[in-house]
Amino acid sequence: MARDVIIHQINDWSVLNSRDEVWSKVDLSTPELNFGIHKFQGRLWSSGYVGVGRLYDKNGRYLQSSGKEHIVVVNSQYGMEPWHMLETVMTDDEYDDYIAEMDADGRSLFQVFYDQPLIKLSQDIEQDGELLYALSFVTSCYGLCKKGLKKTMFHQEENYSSKVRGKIEIQKNIRMNTCKGRNDRFYCKYIDFTEDNIENRILKATLIKCKEIIGRRFPATSEVSKRVAYCMNSFRRVKTVRIKTSDFNGADASGLYMYYKPLLQQARCIYGQKYYAYKTEEGQSIAKSVFTIPYMINMEALFEFYTRIVLKRAIDSNKYSLDRYSKRLFIQKGVTDISEVERGIHLMPYCIPDIIIRDNDTQNPVAVIDAKYKPNTRSARADTHQLLSYVLLTGVKKCGFAFPGAESKAKIMRSTETSALPLAVDSIDYYELIFGNDSDNVAEALRPILP
Repeated sequence: MARDVIIHQINDWSVLNSRDEVWSKVDLSTPELNFGIHKFQGRLWSSGYVGVGRLYDKNGRYLQSSGKEHIVVVNSQYGMEPWHMLETVMTDDEYDDYIAEMDADGRSLFQVFYDQPLIKLSQDIEQDGELLYALSFVTSCYGLCKKGLKKTMFHQEENYSSKVRGKIEIQKNIRMNTCKGRNDRFYCKYIDFTEDNIENRILKATLIKCKEIIGRRFPATSEVSKRVAYCMNSFRRVKTVRIKTSDFNGADASGLYMYYKPLLQQARCIYGQKYYAYKTEEGQSIAKSVFTIPYMINMEALFEFYTRIVLKRAIDSNKYSLDRYSKRLFIQKGVTDISEVERGIHLMPYCIPDIIIRDNDTQNPVAVIDAKYKPNTRSARADTHQLLSYVLLTGVKKCGFAFPGAESKAKIMRSTETSALPLAVDSIDYYELIFGNDSDNVAEALRPILP
């Protein structure tokens, strides 16, 4: 870990400054390491990831200049707050479905690079990485607890009455029982197993730290809070102790318990963060991390889920409802399962719209909306074809895109001076919705579509 760093602050989906020679050294063959930086039409672009991380050269090494590491801090060019969006998404009842779908596609909503050294940041860098670390650790810990906690063998001694366990300790039995005329008692030594070992103590202490962070951001009824409670119950037989850095040296994650290794690595990184305190202009004392664990968040996927959730919360649930996430619309007539589709043809078997809004009384679709984490001022042929295919399959009369922006609203069309743009198909109106961090205003933005 370099003591000094060179910070490069950029926005997602933006052209990078070609005059900064550091970008010419970046390895474009591994976009998953370099925040998806890629070349398009002769220029270097960032992609749909935000976060903090190191830049890698073409040899897979950290980019450095005069011993200083090059660090990239990627923010949302639309002013979206990923932490607010993550909180919204992770409290949704369909969150597990979102993650399962992404796992099936080989994608991830966020990544935390625990295998990399911590990054030093200055006080004015806006980042809230501790929430991401806590969420990541709780998710991993939940999976570990479902597998079972590590048990350690130890020798236990106990003075039993009228029974023998293990072997009798002759000398101690004579001293404590025979000499006292208690021939009905036997001092025994036996092998037992305990979950109260250093590995589980480290994980429990880290879990408590993450629980405090999550408790400030999520209600007790949320899914992530329930997972924390499940994990805490699993560690109920483990002592709560103060963890020192040296304790990690004595932790063992080998053999049957190899699955402990990533968790212990995460715990070491979380405990490796250092904080300093400073006061705001209002006199409030704030503790902020000096170092952060490298991470990146997939804003395209996050915005899609966020859009779905704010719409679900904004619509009148007595009148309308959303189709389940990732519902397939089969193109072939009469087909309801992938096994029934025609094989060996050029036509794709099905489409999956982001959001289908359905009338509760008639159960007919009334609107289809596709979320796009991109600018709303440029036309896109592929997106247009995609939306129109959804309209054709659902038979809706209202359709549109949802885009990120500074505030939530329905875009006004210049030609009609309303939010609706009539299409050259009978009675179909097109809309563009802008969703910002102010999710409370979504209901007002939806009013033209769902009166």
